[in-house]
Amino acid sequence: MNAQAAIDWITSSVGSALQRRERVGSVALVFLLRRYRVTGRDDLQRLLEPALTLALEDYTSDDTVHGRAGWLGLFAEAASLSSDERLLDAAERLVLALRHGWGGAASVEACAAGLDACLMWGRDHGRALVPDAIDELERIVAAAYEPEEGLARVASRHSGERGRLVDHVGLSATLLTAYEITDRLPYPMLSEELMQFALRTSWDEDEAVFRVQGSDVDASFVLNCSAAGVLCRLAALHDTEAYREAAVTAPGARYADTAERILNAQAAQYQRHGLASASYGIALGEWLALH
Repeated sequence: MNAQAAIDWITSSVGSALQRRERVGSVALVFLLRRYRVTGRDDLQRLLEPALTLALEDYTSDDTVHGRAGWLGLFAEAASLSSDERLLDAAERLVLALRHGWGGAASVEACAAGLDACLMWGRDHGRALVPDAIDELERIVAAAYEPEEGLARVASRHSGERGRLVDHVGLSATLLTAYEITDRLPYPMLSEELMQFALRTSWDEDEAVFRVQGSDVDASFVLNCSAAGVLCRLAALHDTEAYREAAVTAPGARYADTAERILNAQAAQYQRHGLASASYGIALGEWLALH
């Protein structure tokens, strides 16, 4: 795996699409924002400014939880680099829309995506939002999680379907974000437990990827990239002595190695996924941060 070559290719691919005035979506823009944050390149800034203006027009037409969560996550990252008040207004509207669904029985995957975005926004721009988001997170965990049985598909123990990889990866990521804000050790410990469940039930040792049942190739690729990112975040915690001393961790866990195996497995195909390759670039960024 040549991580830097892949990041350069993805950066060029997203940049070329923006030069053609294409709508590239929130994930690709998050990737490019993070590249700009790392490099400070003027050419990326010139691409991002009009792209964010288009994003401020596009987000209003997306009425899905995942879509709104993606835009809110983008605006949370962009607002840390820009003083444009339109970002604040858009984010507040998205938070209101996402909060409207709290307390219901939506899929854990959707709930996790919306909460993760709300927590990211609250961390840097709206701390008053954090307590309510944490309460909703704990409600979902209490409703959907059973020890040794993983997560239900929806936020209810009465759901017949359990153990979907997408729910475990999504909620694991949200729990890690919650820990970054609150320092409450049960959150990363549960995140690790959920990923251990995923490794027991969905890991394909021969292919070095998570098996995704009933999913198309693009969705499987994106979900494995997300899983690699979560594993990198867990690995970063395990590398912290204070965390190891305070938390109960899985013995023998090698999260960085597993993440690297996933990323190596995707290295031969990420270019086939077009703009969806931005998910791979984001995961590579998490992996590089470990080194």
